[in-house]
Amino acid sequence: MERRSLLRAAVAGAVAVPAGARVLGGTASAAPASYRVLVTRVDGAHDMVAEYDRKAPSFTAPYAKWTLKPGWGDVLEARYRNTAHDGDVALVAAGDSPSKGRVGIFRKRDKKLLWSAAVTNYPHSIELVRDSGAVIVCGAGTARPAPGRPRPNGGIHLYGPKDGHVASLGHVKTYPLTEAHGVLWDPAYQLLWVIGRTEVRRYKIVGTFRDVRLQEVDPGHRIHIGGNGHDLQPDFTDKHRLLLTDTKHVYELDKRTLRPSPLGNPLGDREHVKSIARHASGEYVWAGVPKGDDSHFGGPNIHFYPPVDHRGCGRGAVTYKARIAVTAYQ
Repeated sequence: MERRSLLRAAVAGAVAVPAGARVLGGTASAAPASYRVLVTRVDGAHDMVAEYDRKAPSFTAPYAKWTLKPGWGDVLEARYRNTAHDGDVALVAAGDSPSKGRVGIFRKRDKKLLWSAAVTNYPHSIELVRDSGAVIVCGAGTARPAPGRPRPNGGIHLYGPKDGHVASLGHVKTYPLTEAHGVLWDPAYQLLWVIGRTEVRRYKIVGTFRDVRLQEVDPGHRIHIGGNGHDLQPDFTDKHRLLLTDTKHVYELDKRTLRPSPLGNPLGDREHVKSIARHASGEYVWAGVPKGDDSHFGGPNIHFYPPVDHRGCGRGAVTYKARIAVTAYQ
């Protein structure tokens, strides 16, 4: 089993900005924006998904608006989507080790499990594309051959429904990608964006239902990043911009030029950010490993900027992902 270390440390609310560093733009309002945040946890008995109001005093049980405990181990991904036949759903990827992974889709209103599948190469992300009915899962890979070495057998798993309903999903094909970690459907560009160990790839979705396929766009010009790629999410203020994270940086990616560049401080050089998104108000929401902590997952807080702010998830909490809790892709 490769359940990673869960040593935790308290996180200081402020983030230091080096002298002379470029600072992210944005207007710091006196009151935080009003929206919901979906948080995944990976702390043993509390492995779960929970939704909170951004303005809640803390992200703890008394303030949870919706919760789900899949029972599959560490919850590595959760997001909401809307389907053509099954209403609003929650997509979940979880697992304590590469060999014990599972993904599933739950109907949001009653938490009924509509579909699930075992994924034996450590599922870290899941996406659903409404028009085609496709579901895409990123499997990071099997056990590392040595510390710091890439996981072998990473890939992008494609599932298609037989009749349009989530319950009829079946595996269609797996596409190799080293340490596949994050996936996002982009309706504005009609592209599927996927992030792996050192690169971002783009795919068109061709066909529907069980005839669906992924067709990579311009494989000779993939987008390269410096570290171990982790997350890929929208900027809800700009349809031409994506946000990426790897082990060393948080990037902004211009979809038109395909050029990633680190965000300004205090986020651009932040290490081990596990998830990042930007709300329509201009506020960034992110989760990651506190500086000086040896956890491979995260810490007890969900962070916001600007202004510098955070919400604690409780004593001993280890968070992994924070998502803006909407069904919209962008």
